[in-house]
Amino acid sequence: MKMIQVSFGSAKQNDPSNRFFSMDLAGGALLDIGTYALSFARYFLSEKPTEVLSTAKRYETGVDEQSGILLRNEKDEMAVVSLTFRAKMPKRGIVAYENGYLTVEDFPRADRATVTFTNGESEEITAGDTASALQYEIRDMEKSIENGENAISGLTEDVVEIMTKVRSDWGIEFPFEK
Repeated sequence: MKMIQVSFGSAKQNDPSNRFFSMDLAGGALLDIGTYALSFARYFLSEKPTEVLSTAKRYETGVDEQSGILLRNEKDEMAVVSLTFRAKMPKRGIVAYENGYLTVEDFPRADRATVTFTNGESEEITAGDTASALQYEIRDMEKSIENGENAISGLTEDVVEIMTKVRSDWGIEFPFEK
């Protein structure tokens, strides 16, 4: 694996009173849609990122409206994550390997992916059912509780750590954190 590219844009109305833009309610693109994009990237990285660089544009209320996040690990695998709350972008994840790349459209609820090889040939992979995505999450959570396992996996902990770092870099602290 060499490079991951993830985009997620959700065109929210320009409404400072909306929860998506509220500092009091932990608003902003990162904690809403960013968790999906960063989880996609972290899932395909073979190890935790050791370098996290980012930039953000803040909305008038102080939350992050759009951002770019770059991740790199010790194996020199990289991920570029693009987020925005004020423009529509595809929910697309691309994972590039030496011999081809994997494209997952609508990755938070995808049931298919396309593998494109360097010779131009492609193959579709299907698994699961988009309509059942929430049931899969519930089943996994129930199984985790039933087995007494920690519901927060190492990958999730890595994503939380990344989000905490970039929020710190951006100087975003919510009122209830002070």
